[in-house]
This record gives sequence, structure tokens and C-alpha cells, in this order.
Amino acid sequence: MRNVFEVLQGTPFLDDVRVVMDKLEQRMTDKEREEQRTLGDRFPYMPDHGTKSYAGKEDIIDALQTGLFSRKLVRYRYGDGHGKKRDGFLAPFGLVLYRHGLYVIVTQLPTKQADASPGKLGVFASERFTEAETLRGTAFVIPPEFDIRKHLQGAFGPHLVTDEGLHEVVVEFIRERARFATSRMWHPTQTIEPGSDGWTRIRFRVPSLRPIVSWVLEWGPHSRAIAPEQLVADVRAELDAARNLYV
Repeated sequence: MRNVFEVLQGTPFLDDVRVVMDKLEQRMTDKEREEQRTLGDRFPYMPDHGTKSYAGKEDIIDALQTGLFSRKLVRYRYGDGHGKKRDGFLAPFGLVLYRHGLYVIVTQLPTKQADASPGKLGVFASERFTEAETLRGTAFVIPPEFDIRKHLQGAFGPHLVTDEGLHEVVVEFIRERARFATSRMWHPTQTIEPGSDGWTRIRFRVPSLRPIVSWVLEWGPHSRAIAPEQLVADVRAELDAARNLYV
């Protein structure tokens, strides 16, 4: 458990885990404590896709955590992945740990009045906040129709369901890799069926195709996107752009 949560280095969550683990160790005998310390060497945890740095973000994440648990509004400044800056007020509805990174599901507000008309839901990466401050004397109510599980897309991360609805995705896997691909649960709606030419199909429904493009590309020549047409076009465009780098 210590190894798993080390990916949250620099966050108050890791501090909380360490406090709990220390308290548990206090109940152990010397022999049990020594045995426990060797488990990390025998049962190591290897994070995939790298880990994020939260150095210097302790106060920011603490403010987001406090806003989430106490349902207080948060004043914030944020820079997205395209360098676009934004600021204002938000109500944190949920916090998601995905690929060793913390993502906040929020709704944005134009003022610090909790009864102001909220904006659309958004997903913010915690490390991209440059400022965050919990506002005392404020409170918000999470709408009864909000269900965080609707926005958790299995192996493809937190993505919000929009007015565009869901995409019916179909990806085929070559016979030699089908057993490996189908031995994992990638998405809650996943089904497996025969494909063409002896390949195997995995079918599921997601609100965003962006992570699916990367997923298909990870399999190289061992998979091919079948549907929707936009996914096929996006995968083809990425392959062409990558190929052009080696011309």
C-alpha cells in the first residue's frame, strides 16, 4: 500500500495514508513490523505511464480536497493543456485518481455565490492549477442527478457525457493478441464478439474518442479501428503524421 500511494508524492493524500499506516504499525509486534517492511521488496508496485509531479502544489490540492469534503466553493486559477488561462470559482463534485494523477470533476460559477447559475461540468487536472483557495462561508449542494460513475470511462479515464451522446466503438484484434486484449476489462460496457478474418472484436460506448485513438495506436499492427468513422479517420491521421516524421 505504501508503494501504491507513493505516486501521490507532494499531496496531502499521501500524508494521510502514511499516518494511517504508521498507526497500524504501532499495533504490530517487532517481528510483525520487520516482516511488513520486507513486503515491498517481495511485492513491488510498478506505476505505468509515468507519475506526475505535485511539488509545490500541496496548498492547492489541500484547498481542492477541503472544498470537496466540506462542500465549499474554491477560488482558482488554471492553465489547461493548450496554455489557455482561466480563473473564477468552482464547486468540486468529485476527485478521481487515474493513471497516478488526480483529476477534479467540477462545475464552474461566475461568482462566489453558491446559488449562481452553474456552468457546465468540467474535468481539471490537479497539477495545472496555479492557485486554489477554499472560501469560508460558502457552501454548495451537489445536484441529486449527478452520478460520478457516469463519467468514469474505465481504462480511458474521466470524461464527461455531453449532449453529443456516446460513441459506439468497435476495435478488432489480430488472433495472436486477441487473448491478451480480451483478458482485461477496458470499459464497463465492453462486449466481445467474433470479428472478420478470424480477428476478435471489442465493442463499448464512450463519450470521447480521444483516449481511444491513443489506445488503438498502442497496439500497432495488432489492432484496427472499425467504428465509428471518426475514430477510423483520427487513427489514420495520427499514423500519417507519425510516418511523415520519418520521411
